[in-house]
Amino acid sequence: MKHFIIYTLLLFSAVQCSKELIFETESFQKKTTMPCKENCPSISVKIPVANAVPVVADSINKKVFSVMKEIIYFGEKPYTASDYNGLLASFIDSYEKLQN
Repeated sequence: MKHFIIYTLLLFSAVQCSKELIFETESFQKKTTMPCKENCPSISVKIPVANAVPVVADSINKKVFSVMKEIIYFGEKPYTASDYNGLLASFIDSYEKLQN
């Protein structure tokens, strides 16, 4: 009986210590500063952001960012942004330069 109680406590402590990867959705938006009346160019993205397991979450988040960077890239030189707001701002800036 004594061993049963010890094993039960170990099982409960192991279950409480395990961390599950959690994904939350974050939204980012950027609109052009060029004057327009309707159908103004803008970009809006919803990104799954991993949380709870630091090493795994960081790796997933970096990969998602690099893929997003490749998807929205156009221009002569790659974007140097290190976050989503900077990436969207670079995208809109490239569009505005192209329009001018």
